[in-house]
Amino acid sequence: MEHALRRSMLVIRGQPESSDQLQDILFDAAIKYTHTGFRVLFFTQKPLERVANSIREQFSDLFKMITFIYVQTIDAALKRLLDLQRWTNCIPGLIIVESFDLLATSNVNDTQNKQDFQRVLFLATLADTVRMVSINQKGTCNCIVTTSNHGSTMATFPFELFYREHNVLDLNHVKESSDILSVMMENEHSIDNNLP
Repeated sequence: MEHALRRSMLVIRGQPESSDQLQDILFDAAIKYTHTGFRVLFFTQKPLERVANSIREQFSDLFKMITFIYVQTIDAALKRLLDLQRWTNCIPGLIIVESFDLLATSNVNDTQNKQDFQRVLFLATLADTVRMVSINQKGTCNCIVTTSNHGSTMATFPFELFYREHNVLDLNHVKESSDILSVMMENEHSIDNNLP
């Protein structure tokens, strides 16, 4: 299970030219992932507003398989993750956390150490949630976390959760959703075949 967990969690890091561009790529990845028949849970700070009505109508069934969770703080995101662990239906096959490092703490007076602790706690809870969802659906739950190398977050980011299996992509290598989905497919293959 440890092997599968490390393979199913993907980090995309780098400063996007435009946060809208990255959100569009992630949204396209979510839409394409729903073709597998699994639901997608998309944590984001701002609503996706640039989708044309014609596209919404054309892909309305797929849109229904994506649940957007709008959170501004680490605490709110953590609470939603803990709620997800109790879900018994609508279980996602993919969890996307957009701009993880930009989530604020609830208290602006928190020290840097406390903020670092909250971020690490969130990532550990995310990993645990991915593991639990995988067990519940008797398959692999995938996860994408994006971070923009913002401030001091990167110094305390627990990359060892991802680096061990080379699951960290630089944003400058991600031009479209297929760049993300192809890595996820390779990882899925390695999980199914228990490859190192």
